[in-house]
Amino acid sequence: MEELGIPSKLLDERMGHEDGSVQARCSHITARMRNRLMDELTEQWEESLEARLAMHPRSPVRALDALPRARQG
Repeated sequence: MEELGIPSKLLDERMGHEDGSVQARCSHITARMRNRLMDELTEQWEESLEARLAMHPRSPVRALDALPRARQG
């Protein structure tokens, strides 16, 4: 998530960490930050499904078999 430029306050929240610094206490997570994070993670997830499908059209793991094939239509 750091590579995506996600604010450290949001990273700490998502990972269950607590930062006691003054900066952390004075900063706030906004809906826009959360929306951006979800957009970025969704994009990475979709890219990973495409990469998995490019490796082989089938997988012995049921979820990895169904999701990429569902995207093909």
